[in-house]
Amino acid sequence: MRTDRSENERSFEYDDLTAITGSVFTGGNLLTDNFNRNDIEQESYAISARLEQEWVLGKTSLRATFASFGDQQDEVEYEIDFDNDEPEFEGENQLTNIADEELSFQIDHDFPIGYGIDLIIGGFLQFKDRDSDLTTAEQGADLDPAFHGWNQFSDSPLDVAGPFDPFEAVPGGVNTIGEDRKDLFALIEGSSGPLSFEAGVRWENTSVEIEDLTVAPALARLRNEYDEILPSASFKLDVGQGRITASVARTLRRPRLDFLSPVLLEEELGDSDFLGNPDLLPETAWGGDLGYEHRIGRDGVIGVNVFYRDITNLVEINTTLDPVTGLPLEGSEGPGTFVFQPQNTGDGEVWGIEFDLSASLAFIGLPDTGVFGNLALLDSKITDFAGERRFNDQSEYVYNFGFIQNLRTPGVAFGATYRKQGPAFGRVIAEEVTTRYGADLEVFVEKRLGEKFTIRAVGSNLLDGPKDEVFNKFDSLEDQLDRDFDEYELESERAGPVFQLVARYAF
Repeated sequence: MRTDRSENERSFEYDDLTAITGSVFTGGNLLTDNFNRNDIEQESYAISARLEQEWVLGKTSLRATFASFGDQQDEVEYEIDFDNDEPEFEGENQLTNIADEELSFQIDHDFPIGYGIDLIIGGFLQFKDRDSDLTTAEQGADLDPAFHGWNQFSDSPLDVAGPFDPFEAVPGGVNTIGEDRKDLFALIEGSSGPLSFEAGVRWENTSVEIEDLTVAPALARLRNEYDEILPSASFKLDVGQGRITASVARTLRRPRLDFLSPVLLEEELGDSDFLGNPDLLPETAWGGDLGYEHRIGRDGVIGVNVFYRDITNLVEINTTLDPVTGLPLEGSEGPGTFVFQPQNTGDGEVWGIEFDLSASLAFIGLPDTGVFGNLALLDSKITDFAGERRFNDQSEYVYNFGFIQNLRTPGVAFGATYRKQGPAFGRVIAEEVTTRYGADLEVFVEKRLGEKFTIRAVGSNLLDGPKDEVFNKFDSLEDQLDRDFDEYELESERAGPVFQLVARYAF
């Protein structure tokens, strides 16, 4: 798959809640005027092969997979700051080249050990590599005090500021990260009448190596290795027109590769900086699920599922503190900005309930009309510096519903999906963020041409749903607990509709 797109963002910062007027130099309330353009090219592909052989002792399967992902970006950002004695101009051009490769092998053998019962043993190898090359060039200019901005950034910044400086490597931008896995597993599965079950155990060994060419020699090469034993068990029981399912398992979630490089990236999270953490441990969790599905007609189903997870070494983004003063480290953009870092924040719990529906309307005479819906209610608990809270940035609910209509004679299908998620809250030392999301509407029309060729047109984000954020910022933990605010900020983002045309051919 290849993606070639351009993203444009224009943002204004005012010093009044309802201001829409010009710069402070014209008696208005505009503090900053920012334009960002990013040209993105991404390519990905995967090749997979599977071999199966049955012989006297059972069936042996071997699978090999290779996947590649390339990301090239050319991003330019211009900003005029009017909140000074004279307007100030800054420009930056960042080039990004990231290449990911993943090679994996899995072998397993199925031994029949009794009537309806099999023993499966096997192993898994995976090698993941990422090469990153990020460079940046700066641009500056001394503006006339009478300069009040421009209507379009498309060409005026170059006229004002001239060419960019030579490109230089971004701190942490030139590195390689390798993650290797070695797994062994054993599984017993079987069935008897309406009951089917499985129980197994998996040993996973992970080693991570980071080599960075932009940091101090002591941090240039780092290595981390860990082992985990992961048991699991589940069963399914058919009851009349329904099915009961239950499972319990210990799971492992590895840190993201971009969290591990031990470097400081300026203005990576808004105006705040991001510091990688090579000592990050993986999350582990004990969890259980219990659900019931009930069939509706020939192909419909309605279900409910409850779940619980007890998580150890939860990974969240936190504020980095000065080891001497204990105060939050100030970001590169000065007061009101911070240095954030992914950290293991402790142990927590998450639980919820999920409802699903997928059915045809044949029972009311509409056999070619299908409806579907999903509702998830979520809650969680973890204790931090200020007491108990939910997991950071976890929505209270998520739901979607829609329909699909098939028109047999012209070979056309169309449908729509409506999605909405609830508000989310995040709290770290010196900053609290409440986020509210607008709704999303997606529609599609699909035309079948013969037996193998299909054209599909999709429109998404048709409601132009906003993302609204409220920031509470403090100078210290003590001020945060006393509710002594340093800064209060509102942000609102909107992105226009997205339209896609996809042609698919099966052979």
